[in-house]
Amino acid sequence: MVDDSNILAILGPTNTGKTYLAFDRLISYKSGIFGFPLRLLARENYDKAVRKIGINFVALLTGEEKIVPKEAKYFFCTVESMPTNIEAECIVIDEVQLSTDYERGHIFTDRMLNYRGLYETIFLGSTTIKDVLVNLFPNIKIDYRNRFSKLSFLPKKNISKLQPRSAIIAFNVNKVYEIAEFLRSQKGGAAVVLGSLSPRTRNAQVEIYEDKKVDYLVATDAIGMGLNLNINHVAFTSFQKFDGKYNRNLFPIEIGQIAGRAGRYKNDGTFGHSKEAGILDPKTIYAIENHEFDKVQKIYWRNSNIDFSSINSVLNSLKQYPVKNLFIHKKNAEDEINFRSLIEDESIKKNLNSSTNISLLWDVCRIPDFQKIFNDTYLNFLKDIFLLLINNENKIPEDWFSKKIIKLGKYQGGIEELSGKISQIRTWTYISNHGKWLNNSNYWQEKTLHIENALSDQLHTSLTNRFVDVSASYFLEAGMKGVEPKVEINEKLVMLNGQKYGIVNGFDLKLDNIDFSHSLFSLSHVKKSIRNMIEDKIDNFLNAPHDSINFGNIQKIDLDKDIKIYWGEEQIGILYKGSNVYSPRAESINAEFINSEKKLLISAKLQDWIDKKIGEELKPIKDNPGEEVSSQVRAISFNTFSQLGTLLIDKHRSFVKNISDIEKSQISKLGIRIGAKYFFTPNFLKKSAMELCAILWKVYNEYSASSTFPLPKDGRVSFEHDNKIPESYWLSIGYCNLENFALRVDIFEKIFYLARQKIKLGPFIESADMMNPVGCNSDQLKKILIYCGYECLQLENDKKLFYYTDKKKVQRKFTKKKTINIRTNSKKISKKFERTQKKSDPNSPFAVLGNYFNTK
Repeated sequence: MVDDSNILAILGPTNTGKTYLAFDRLISYKSGIFGFPLRLLARENYDKAVRKIGINFVALLTGEEKIVPKEAKYFFCTVESMPTNIEAECIVIDEVQLSTDYERGHIFTDRMLNYRGLYETIFLGSTTIKDVLVNLFPNIKIDYRNRFSKLSFLPKKNISKLQPRSAIIAFNVNKVYEIAEFLRSQKGGAAVVLGSLSPRTRNAQVEIYEDKKVDYLVATDAIGMGLNLNINHVAFTSFQKFDGKYNRNLFPIEIGQIAGRAGRYKNDGTFGHSKEAGILDPKTIYAIENHEFDKVQKIYWRNSNIDFSSINSVLNSLKQYPVKNLFIHKKNAEDEINFRSLIEDESIKKNLNSSTNISLLWDVCRIPDFQKIFNDTYLNFLKDIFLLLINNENKIPEDWFSKKIIKLGKYQGGIEELSGKISQIRTWTYISNHGKWLNNSNYWQEKTLHIENALSDQLHTSLTNRFVDVSASYFLEAGMKGVEPKVEINEKLVMLNGQKYGIVNGFDLKLDNIDFSHSLFSLSHVKKSIRNMIEDKIDNFLNAPHDSINFGNIQKIDLDKDIKIYWGEEQIGILYKGSNVYSPRAESINAEFINSEKKLLISAKLQDWIDKKIGEELKPIKDNPGEEVSSQVRAISFNTFSQLGTLLIDKHRSFVKNISDIEKSQISKLGIRIGAKYFFTPNFLKKSAMELCAILWKVYNEYSASSTFPLPKDGRVSFEHDNKIPESYWLSIGYCNLENFALRVDIFEKIFYLARQKIKLGPFIESADMMNPVGCNSDQLKKILIYCGYECLQLENDKKLFYYTDKKKVQRKFTKKKTINIRTNSKKISKKFERTQKKSDPNSPFAVLGNYFNTK
C-alpha cells in the first residue's frame, strides 16, 4: 500500500467549488495530473489550463485524444488514461465515489490505491465516500465543503408551466427528443445533452443554453457530472433508468447528484418532477435538500497487476480476491468478458504463444464499445483487429484503416445516423491514439479527430434546427434587456430580427417558408405585435366600397376547394350553400385575430355584397314577378331562375304552343326569351354574369373535382373541352353541351332558326352563314344540327347534306312520290330529282343534289 500521509480529500455535494479549488492547487505545483470521470471534463479543464499556463505546458490524455507537448507539466486526463510512467508533484482524482459504479468502479479504486503525487494527492467526491477513505487511508486529511446555495423541493408541475432556466431530465433518448420538440413549440426551443453525444456536440449544445438562445435544457443523467450550468430548476420526468442490465429505480444519491445542478454559486436552486414521474417520498426529498445520503459501505476492486506470461496467469490475476472486506471483487468487466470469449477462438488461440501476444489481446479487448453493440459483431470486430496486428507485425495496415473511416467522412444524415457515425469514429479515434498500432499514428489521430469534429458540428446543427426556434432568441434577448421586443411590419410584410417571418394575408398571419422554425413561443410574440394592426385593417374593410370585394381569378378557381372571397388580393371570406342556388351564404374566414363581434360584422358585409352582386348582375333573379303574372309564367320563371337562367322547353311545350300574347309579354318583361328548345335569359350570358352563375352552381351543388371551371375565353360563343362536369352546369352558364363541344344557347337558337328556314326548301348543304355565327367547323356544325334533330349525309366533295328523317315532313318537302331511298342507284334518284326540279328553285339543295348524281 502506498503512503497516505499526503492525501487530502475534499468532500461535499455539488456546487461547492471542489473542482475549482483542486484546479488551483494543482497548478500551484510545478507538475500535476488531474483524472476526471469524463472526457468532456478533461477537455474543459485542459482548455482552462491552456489559457492560464500556455499550450506548451499542458497535455490532454483521453482514450480518444492525446495532446502531449514535449514541455508538458500538467496532464488533464480521463481516469482510465492517467499515465503510470510519469511522476507529478500533485495528483487529483475527481468523483472518487464512482468507485461504487458497477462498470468503472474498479478503475477509480485502483487510482485511489496506487496513484500518488510527490507532494500531494487530492480526492474529490461526495461525503458518502468518507468512511471508505478513512478505512483505506487512516492518515487522510478531509476538507468538508458546503454548497454555496440552497437546494429546495418544489411541488410537481407540468412541463408547460416550468419557468425559464430549467433542466428537464429523462432517461430515454426518444423521451428526450419528444420533450425537446414540445419545448421548441411551446417555449422557443431547448438544448439537448445526452451521454452518447461527443464532447464537442455536448459543449455546443450547452453553449446555446448558456448564451440564453434557449431557456430550457433537456438531458439524461449525463448532466449530473461536471457540467456547471446556470440552472435554476431541475425537473425529473422519471425516477427509473436502464443501467445496461435492467430498469431500476434511481438511488437517492443519484437523484441528488442530478438535482444538485440547480443553483450556481450563491444562487439558490430547486428541483421537482412532472406528474408522469410518480411520487418522491418525503424522506428522499429531505435527504436531497440536506445532502444526507447513505454512506458507501463497499467499493469495487480488481487486481490491476496482471501477469501476461500465459492465458492462465491472466485469468488467475483476474480471479485474485481483495484483502479488505470493503472491496467487492469485480468480475465480468467488459474487457474481461471480451478476453474470455476471444481466447476460445481457434484462430486467436494459436497466436497466444507469448506474453507479448497475450498482452496485445488484452489491449485490444479494452477498446471501448462506444456503439454499445453488446453482441458477437463487436467481438468479431475485436478479433479482426487482433489478427490484423498479429499478421502485420503489430501494425494495422493503413489502407485497411483508411477504408474503414472514409465512409464516415460523409456528414449528411439525420440525428440518429450522425450519432451512430460519431460512435463509430470514436472507436477509430481510440485506436489511432494507441500509438503503437499505426505507423503514421499522428496523421490518423488528426484525421479521425477532424471527422469526429465535423460530424459533431453537423449533429449540433441538426439538433439545433430540430429543437430550437432561432427566432425565439430575439425575444429572449429583449427580455433580458428589459425592453419590449418589436416586430417590424411593412405593409403586409412581417420582419423579425431582420428576416422575413411572414405576411399578413387578409385578417390572418401566413408564415413564410424560411430557414428557422415557427414555434408557438415566437408566434405568440409576433401575434401580439400584429393584433392591433389587424384590428385596424378590419375597420378599414368594413368601411371599404363593395367593388373592392371579388372572387379572384374565376378562370383559375380550383373546384376541389371552397369558393373564396377576396378583399383586393387577400382572402377574407368563403361562400357556402344557401336555401337556393341564388341565395348563398357568405361568411368571414376563421382567424384568431377576428373576435366574434368583428366576425359577424365582416360576414354581414360579405353577405350584403353577394346579395347585391347577384341582384344586379342576374337581374331579375331575385325580383318578385308580380301578382298579375299567370301561374304558368310564374312556374316558368321559377324553374328558369332555379337553373340560373336556362331551361329546356320540353316539359312546357304545350304551354308554349298555346301561349297568349299577354303571357308572352310577361315572360319577356322578366328578361326571359323563348327559343325552340330553351327558355334563356340573355342578360345572364354576359361574361361576368356567366362566371357568377358558374360559382353559384358549384356552391349550391357542393361540387368537387380536380379541375377548373370550363368557361369560354375571349368572349367565344363556343368552345371544345374534355371536362366530365354534370350537364346541369352547362345550363347554369347558358350553354348546351354537344359531345365535348359547348355552344351558347342564344347562338344555338339562332342556328336552329336558320336550319328551320333552310329545311323549308328541302335538304340543305352546310354553309358559311351557319358556321360563322358559331365560329365552328364542319364537324362541329354537324353536332349542332344532329342535336336539332337533323340527319347528315356525307357527299363526295366532303360537303355535308342535312335532312329530316320524319317521313311525313319529308314527303311535304318533295312531291307526293315516296321518300327518297338514298341507297337506290343514281339513275333512279336523278329522274326523281329531275321531276322535282321542274317545280323548284334551280339553286335549291335538291338541284344541287340532282346535279351531283347526274355527274356520276
